[in-house]
Amino acid sequence: MLFSTPLITGYSLLVTGLFGLVMGSFLNCLAWRLTHGESVLRGRSHCISCGHVLAARDLVPVLSWLFTRGRCRYCHERIPARYPLTELLCAALYLSVVVRYDLTLETVEMLVFASTLLVLSLTDLDECIIPNSCVAVAVAARALYGLALLATGSLPAGFDIVSAVGYYVGAAVGVLVALIALALVMDRVLGRDSIGGGDVKLLAVAALYFGGSQLLLVVFVSCVLGIVFGLARMGAGDEADDAETVDSEAVDEEAPERVDPHAFPWGPSIALACWFCMLFGEQLVGMYLGLFAL
Repeated sequence: MLFSTPLITGYSLLVTGLFGLVMGSFLNCLAWRLTHGESVLRGRSHCISCGHVLAARDLVPVLSWLFTRGRCRYCHERIPARYPLTELLCAALYLSVVVRYDLTLETVEMLVFASTLLVLSLTDLDECIIPNSCVAVAVAARALYGLALLATGSLPAGFDIVSAVGYYVGAAVGVLVALIALALVMDRVLGRDSIGGGDVKLLAVAALYFGGSQLLLVVFVSCVLGIVFGLARMGAGDEADDAETVDSEAVDEEAPERVDPHAFPWGPSIALACWFCMLFGEQLVGMYLGLFAL
């Protein structure tokens, strides 16, 4: 349907891109509130520096940041480039999902999943936290998609719903148990937390979406990305340590340490791997199994 005519294609992609920009702004705000103890349902958007409530013209995705040259109109403090970049990233995510899945029920499911992946990536980068609410939304979207297929009679002829549910749920439970066992062993060997509980739950959700075969691809890609990001982070940390000197008398001893210095946010790597599998997982796994005629 998406590519039936050039007009429909252009219009659909334009609407999707604009919707992605708006949702990117909302999801950015949502992630910030989740990590700062603010209500996600109440309260108006405000400057994170001065707290001034933002007007409508301050909330136009990307353009508001460009027109104010990346500064708050009220206190003139810099607004991190993360905000417009996240909005653009969300638009790109939405466009890629729509192009891959066309205009279907599965598209809605994957857009919700992509949104939760973006939010938990931001919270994990900020505070090394993967909120249970994000995991719950992803699980609910998967369940509602299955119910919608049943209600609309959209299941393929001969499709065994019981076997399918057993396969995906079994994969999720199996991954959950295996990773918890691995984490307990690694914690004992290393003498500290190894795999975060949020990462374990996120991989279980990935199994619920992609099944056992594609989950291996998710784990592989996320590990590769994690190594790359980890090395980049270590390099950036070394440069910061060399460039920055701390006056011990100026340190606030009462300020709580919010993030474990040894903690590494693996969530964004898993999220990127999930997005990769959304777009290419089925084809890549099919090609790989085809090499062995499986």
